[in-house]
Amino acid sequence: MLGIFRMESPQVKKVIEEKGEISDELDYALMKYLLSNRGSGYTPCQPQLVELENGKEAIKMSIDNTFIGKDNELMGLGIVGKLFIDPESFDIIYATPKEELEKNIEKLEKSGVKPQKRPKGKY
Repeated sequence: MLGIFRMESPQVKKVIEEKGEISDELDYALMKYLLSNRGSGYTPCQPQLVELENGKEAIKMSIDNTFIGKDNELMGLGIVGKLFIDPESFDIIYATPKEELEKNIEKLEKSGVKPQKRPKGKY
């Protein structure tokens, strides 16, 4: 994964596959990317194969705000951003900036959203 090529989020023209799975290797690489570039507390989830406005395909993933709860369970506050990944090279096309992720967490907290348990493994 080389890095981000776009400053603004790509527009999705259509969803090709509503739900999908990514490999353990890609999941690990995305977790490592988010940890290194956005900090802790972010988990990629809900992969979709989409066609972008420019006609290219991409893997779109949501970014969930996650943490370990009091009973050592994975908890999530909700979706706070998104990732777009090139399906051939696995380069990151776009990732929500850290500042925007933090603002979205604040919005969820202020709206009264309560953290919920998250499944173990990829989701």
